[in-house]
Amino acid sequence: EDVSACRAAGELLDEEEWMLRDTVCEAAFARKRGIPGGYSLTASLQRARQNGPMLRGVSVYCFPSVTEKRELPLLVASAGGTWLSKFPAERADEESVLLLAERTVSGEREQQRRRMHRVYDVELLREAACTQLLRKSAYRLR
Repeated sequence: EDVSACRAAGELLDEEEWMLRDTVCEAAFARKRGIPGGYSLTASLQRARQNGPMLRGVSVYCFPSVTEKRELPLLVASAGGTWLSKFPAERADEESVLLLAERTVSGEREQQRRRMHRVYDVELLREAACTQLLRKSAYRLR
């Protein structure tokens, strides 16, 4: 519909009229994730427009415990970040590095590194792709 309307008008029209709205699923998403104040796709799109790429200047590493990660390098790149295939030993504690893992640990080496560095549940990244917010405190692994 929106493409046809733009063609008929001979110009790009405001997309607000055709923006996806699903208050039931947005509320369910917020409840499941424990997002205070709820979730709105419209607000997330606005945040993305205002703030630019959410992971600009951020490098992301996933520990071996993250086995389901096929989409993550693409997600990181589309958010302006850099995917790391090796543990960033020299910069692991920098604010510009995001270390992600599953709640279960894959081995002793991962356990040691998780004790030494700030590591977050991989769901942080998946949620942030939808919300355009990195809620690190909600996803910190201890």
